[in-house]
Amino acid sequence: MLLEIRNLQVQYENRSKPAVADLSLTVGSDEFVLVAGDSASGKSTVMQAVCGFIPSIIPAKMSGDVRFDGQSYEDPTQIAKIACMVQQDPESQFCTETVEDEVAFGPENFRYPPGRIRESIDRSLRGVGALHLVDRRLSTLSGGEKQKVAIASMLAVDPQILILDEPTSSLDPRSVRDVVSAIDMLRKDRDITTIVIEHRLGSFLHRAERIVLLEKGRLLTDCRRGDGAFESLATMAMSPPEPRSFVTSQDSVLRIRDLSYETGGNRILSHVNLDVNEGAILGLMGENGSGKTTLLRHLTGLIDIQEGKISILKHQLNRSKRGEPWILGEEVGLVFQNPNHQIFENTVRDEILFASLNFRKPVEVATGAITEFERSEGVNRCVHPHCLSFGQKRRVNIRSTSSHGPTILLMDEPFAGQDPTNSAAIADLVAGLQLSGKTIIIVTHDPSFARHFCTDIAVMSEGRICISDRTPNISEESWEALGEGRLP
Repeated sequence: MLLEIRNLQVQYENRSKPAVADLSLTVGSDEFVLVAGDSASGKSTVMQAVCGFIPSIIPAKMSGDVRFDGQSYEDPTQIAKIACMVQQDPESQFCTETVEDEVAFGPENFRYPPGRIRESIDRSLRGVGALHLVDRRLSTLSGGEKQKVAIASMLAVDPQILILDEPTSSLDPRSVRDVVSAIDMLRKDRDITTIVIEHRLGSFLHRAERIVLLEKGRLLTDCRRGDGAFESLATMAMSPPEPRSFVTSQDSVLRIRDLSYETGGNRILSHVNLDVNEGAILGLMGENGSGKTTLLRHLTGLIDIQEGKISILKHQLNRSKRGEPWILGEEVGLVFQNPNHQIFENTVRDEILFASLNFRKPVEVATGAITEFERSEGVNRCVHPHCLSFGQKRRVNIRSTSSHGPTILLMDEPFAGQDPTNSAAIADLVAGLQLSGKTIIIVTHDPSFARHFCTDIAVMSEGRICISDRTPNISEESWEALGEGRLP
């Protein structure tokens, strides 16, 4: 077998239970394997151990055996020539500023000759359909383009195993198709074992030969196409969320008029107009780069208004009257798109308590949120948030942003990196906040969620609001188009 994992056990500091417990697994050459399971089930931990990140780079107690073609390695740099992993957040693994330099980084560190480096860059980018990006700066790329470059940078050292951790979690439907297509292209271009860690199984179900399901660090199911267990998991993955019904007010809490914004000569927002009523759950949709995050940042004062005006609760904002984040933040909470960008305290406890203490609000809700997090996650409140899984960090963000009682909650892709169980738990949290009188704006790429859960929908394209309506008024054809990454 190309990859053999025997009796693997991994336990992080300050954890009462191991993240991975006595796990054994084999993967053959050129297989396509989906690794699934709830958030914090051990998926990423197993693959980080396979790549040698644990315990060499990420501190943890580890026992068991990982072998490639029957041989074990202790040095991660040796493993990197065999198995490469694209992290859940591709930006976190970028080491350079340009596409060409990023893809060349691995071959240069392995001291490939110049001619081979050039060949590796071209073949790897071509293999994922991204050769046209070779002269671009990483900071100018869309989410889907960054994902392609991250994959190409791993392929450049010609590994036998490519591991992709949630490669579509933060992408719009069109970018998901592009990334999935890129993976198809590279598998046609070379014989390579592909292991995909993914909550959104639907994107890869037709390609995978196996599904490996983990639960609480243990192997729960290892099934192949044609097995009853495989078909059962496939059916569950394609099931839509349970429809919800909400009552909203006719009173406006947010009104945006002719909001425009540009940076670096690029027009990001162009004459945006939007109204949101009290108690609404607005699903804000659109392709990566359409301006959704920039719009949310305007509502919290993180970006100053250049053109237009915003009326949000009692605040009237325009070019001459800016919104101060430390004032708006008491009433308008923002859950960032990337959970790593929002964490700055040293413990889960302090992270969740921060806003309540900062705004001098009662801490009972926050302390309750801390206790609930400990109970549901099995994580001590004194653990550093950066030691958590991506999904757990997101759930800390939501608790830290909502527990001081803001009137409006802005959530930028809160379901990225969440398994169905925790996605449902977040949806329940949002529903509870709405019932308590809160107004929520959720950036989402999932038309099924927007259709069955949100009271209103707004779709952005190239910095404009091109659709804004009550959810029941959106036609079947429009939902179908949005699901395919097209504008109705």
